[in-house]
Amino acid sequence: MANEVSTSAASAGELVAAEIVSRLVIDAAYAEAVMPPLVRVADISSESTLTVEFPKWPLLTAADLTDAVDMSNTAVNTASTLVSADEAGIMITVTDLLLNGAGLGGLEPFAVELGKALANKIDADLLSAASSFTNSVGTSGSNMTEANFLSAIYTLELGNAKGPFVVVLHPYQASNLRSAIAATTGAVWGGPSAPAADLGSLGTLYGVDIVQSTNCPSVNVNVDRQGVMMPLGNQAGLAYVLKSSAKTELQRDASMRATEIVVTAVYGYGCVNTAANGGVKIITKHE
Repeated sequence: MANEVSTSAASAGELVAAEIVSRLVIDAAYAEAVMPPLVRVADISSESTLTVEFPKWPLLTAADLTDAVDMSNTAVNTASTLVSADEAGIMITVTDLLLNGAGLGGLEPFAVELGKALANKIDADLLSAASSFTNSVGTSGSNMTEANFLSAIYTLELGNAKGPFVVVLHPYQASNLRSAIAATTGAVWGGPSAPAADLGSLGTLYGVDIVQSTNCPSVNVNVDRQGVMMPLGNQAGLAYVLKSSAKTELQRDASMRATEIVVTAVYGYGCVNTAANGGVKIITKHE
């Protein structure tokens, strides 16, 4: 016999398998990623570049005028932050013995976990960039409190940040905040309203959407967790640059009797506005 459709290299079966796995990886990655919907996004997938320059306008001030007196010119010196996209990826090897009798369906759980891994990488990268914010609230080694939450809001408002605001907290921070509010016999918080409501949104508190993520980084030698409060969307101080979404390839290793599943993506991230109107980091006790 000849021309069988299989999952061997260069066959139609391999292409079909790769397409199936790729779709599952992409679906899982988009379903699990919390941060991209919350931050400033630049899609350069159709452009011949790997970098994006994010400009920042200075705060200009108008003044009173005197009749018949010439006005003086105001200098406008813009600053900018360059964010470059780079590769990230993961590879696993699935043996024939493991897949024996399962067919292509046996690849589904692996594809889903690969998508989750990529989503976690993206979220962890964006949340780590919050360390560049100039302003910080909370006390190292102390549980998060309602006062910390209110202080973060005030910091943004004092910096003329444009709402609505969103806060991303580690579950331990969110738990401490709930306990602090419950101890005052107040309502913990209202119903979810964030665009990422199905991605970890817990609800709203003082008009701020609350999202939780275990990818909030450990800081201060694992003494603390770092969350972040910031304007939602294009006003956020964090930026995500997308060059190419998850791409999946299958590579056959005949001598090992196994198939390598390689998942890669090209993206960039960074803090493009470190001032108070870009965001504030929330540093409180580690679990």
